[in-house]
Amino acid sequence: MNQKQENLDQSLPIQEFLTAIKTKSDNLMNYFVISYFIFGLFLAFFYDTWQIAIGVGSLLLVAYFSAKIILPHSDFYQYVLSLVLGLFMAQFIYQMHGMFEMHFTAFVASAILITYQNWKLQIPLILLVIFHHALFAYLQYLGPNDIFFTQLEYMSLQTFVFHIVLATVIFSICGLWAYQFKKYSEKHIELTFLKKEIENQELKRANYELDRFVYSTSHDLRAPLNSMLGLIDIAEDDTTEELMLQHLKMLKGNARKLDGFICDILDYSRNSRTEVVSELICFKELIHDIEQNLKFMGDNNRMVDFKVNITGETAFHSDKTRLENILNNLISNAIRYQNPKIQDPFVAVNINTTATETTIKISDNGIGIPEELQPKIFDMFFRISRDSVGSGLGLYIVKEAVSKLEGEIKMQSNVGQGTTFSITIPKK
Repeated sequence: MNQKQENLDQSLPIQEFLTAIKTKSDNLMNYFVISYFIFGLFLAFFYDTWQIAIGVGSLLLVAYFSAKIILPHSDFYQYVLSLVLGLFMAQFIYQMHGMFEMHFTAFVASAILITYQNWKLQIPLILLVIFHHALFAYLQYLGPNDIFFTQLEYMSLQTFVFHIVLATVIFSICGLWAYQFKKYSEKHIELTFLKKEIENQELKRANYELDRFVYSTSHDLRAPLNSMLGLIDIAEDDTTEELMLQHLKMLKGNARKLDGFICDILDYSRNSRTEVVSELICFKELIHDIEQNLKFMGDNNRMVDFKVNITGETAFHSDKTRLENILNNLISNAIRYQNPKIQDPFVAVNINTTATETTIKISDNGIGIPEELQPKIFDMFFRISRDSVGSGLGLYIVKEAVSKLEGEIKMQSNVGQGTTFSITIPKK
C-alpha cells in the first residue's frame, strides 16, 4: 500500500506538468488553426478560390473546435487537430493550383505538434499526407481536369516514393523530438520530486531532533526553577525587611513568568509529537477542574463571573489533554485581559454536543482585540503589545491543538466590548 501511495505521489507532479503543457499547447493551437484559416483566405485573393477557402476552411475549424468542446478531457481532439492541419495543407495545394511546395505547411504543423509531447500525433499527419499524395497523384496521372496536385504534368512513381520517404523522415524526427521532450520532462520532474523528498526527510529528522532537544531541555529546566521558587518562599518566611520582600516578590514573579514560558514550550512540543488519543469526555468535570485551577487568577478585588452552559446528552470522544489545553488557554486569556472599565466582568463557556461534533464558544466582555491585529493572533510568539504577559505561544498552541483534532477555530472581537472564540471539533 505504501509503495502504491509513493508511486501515486510521484505521478501527481508529472500529471500536473503534462496538464499545464496541454493547456498551453491548446491555447497555441487555437491561434495556429485560425491562422491557417486566415492564410487560406489570403491565398483566395490571388487564386480566386474563395469557395474552397471559406467552405473547406470553415468545416475544418468546426471539426477541430467541436471535438475539443465535446471531449475536452480526452486526447481525441489532438488527433483531430493533426488531421485538420494535414487537410489544410491539401487545401492550400489545391487553392494554388498545384503549388506542390505548400506541403511545407504540413511540416510546420508537424513541428508545432511537438509542443504536446506526444509522438503519436504525427501518425494521422503521416497517413493523411501519404493518402493525399497517392490519391491526387494517381488522379492527375489519369488525366481528369481540375485536379490540382502538382504543376508538373504528372508525378512518377520514383518521385512519389522519394517524396513520401523524405516527408515521413521529417515527421518521424518531429515525433522523436516529442518523445524525447516528454521523457526528459518526466525524468526532470522525478528527480526534482526525489530531491524534495530527501530534503523533506532531512527537515523532518532535524525538526524531530530539535523538538526532542527542546522538550528535554525545557523539562530539565523546570526542576531547578521549582526549587528556586521554593527557596524564595522560605526566604519570604524568614525575613520581615520590606526592601528584601519587594526584591523576593520581583524574583518570584520573573521565575513564575519563566516557568509559564517553559510550560508553553512543553505544551507545544507535546502537541506536535504525540498522537491524538480518543477518550470519553465529561465536559462538566473538565470545566470544573479548569475553573478551580484559575479561580485565583487575576485581580482579587474583581471576581470574574464564570458562566457555563453545557447542552447535548450525546457521548463525545476526543483527546482530553488537548481539549483541556485549549480551554485552559482561552479561559485564562479571558480572565487575564478583562476590561477594568466594566463593572461585572464575565467569562461565558457554551458547549453543545451533537451526534457528529461538539461546538465550544468562549465569550468575555474584556478589552477586545484591535481589528488590524486579529489576523496575527494565532501566529507563534505574537503578542498584542509589549505590556502583554505570557510567551505569545498560547493561541498558537490552541490553533495547533484544534488542527490536531481536525477541528476549526474562529474568532470575533471588538475593542472595549469583548471577544468570542468558536471551536468546532468532530466526534471521534
